[in-house]
Amino acid sequence: MSRRNFWGLIRQMGKKGVTAFVTTHYMDEAEYCDRLALIYRGRIIALGTPSELKMKTLPHGLLEVECDPLIPALDALKKEEWIYEAAIFGDGLHVIGRDGIDLERRMGGLFQKEGIHLKRMERISPSLEDVFVSLIEKEEKG
Repeated sequence: MSRRNFWGLIRQMGKKGVTAFVTTHYMDEAEYCDRLALIYRGRIIALGTPSELKMKTLPHGLLEVECDPLIPALDALKKEEWIYEAAIFGDGLHVIGRDGIDLERRMGGLFQKEGIHLKRMERISPSLEDVFVSLIEKEEKG
């Protein structure tokens, strides 16, 4: 309740022309902001609107995958050179392939070979959480 009231107050202030600086670890809350500075290890790693950051960081979107078993599927994907990033997200996976890869076809073949049951695979728009994770992975890889 208090979070909802807080964001309502911030929106009211914004309508009056007041600039508010907000810090949050909750990426779903960051969606409410007009502009963002994403910070990792004390350094700004990205600036822009939520839409700009999504388009710039993950222009091709990503795949949301439901499969069984989950952990072996993640391990198998992380071994493939055509995978840019794969991470557990809720009870499924969010997967990003390297540019120019037919990700759906490759994943289907890999899962079949590994005996992993593919329940659902759908291309989705990234969340700010996906953007932040992707940027951190890029930072870590150098």
